[in-house]
Amino acid sequence: MERVCFEDRNCSIARALDVLGDWWNVLIIREALWGTCKFDEFQRHLGMSKSILSKRLKLLLEHEILEKRSQGSSVDYHLTAKGREVQAVIVSLLQWGDRWYPQAEGPPVVLVNRQTRVPLAPLCFQDEEGTPLALADIGLSAGPGANEETRERIKQIQRAHGRS
Repeated sequence: MERVCFEDRNCSIARALDVLGDWWNVLIIREALWGTCKFDEFQRHLGMSKSILSKRLKLLLEHEILEKRSQGSSVDYHLTAKGREVQAVIVSLLQWGDRWYPQAEGPPVVLVNRQTRVPLAPLCFQDEEGTPLALADIGLSAGPGANEETRERIKQIQRAHGRS
């Protein structure tokens, strides 16, 4: 089956999934967030073939999620600022998985504050003023990059929810 490319879609989620939609890519980023930086470490921790790892690292380099740094005769892979921002996605997936697909023994990993060792609270939504929001409080509005099709879709959604 040929892979569909979403880079021209007028949807930020679809374009992000072009890079993050493959589970190996998300797991590579998770490993990088946890400090893995060498090819053989990624391979060992993830249990993936060299050819798949090589292809996925190349894609993450092309999209500037990772960067290469020479360390003597070897190469290390490090997250860029863009790559570090994926942490919110990784933490959301971890917390969602712990809640909805728990292990009987409890979570395999607990994220904590490095200084206090206090576990992280579940991620939640808030507006730019810091007001906490439930999913029912969140609406859609056309952004400056919305094309006519997206604007029409947002109007349909707003009408369906009784909003103009």
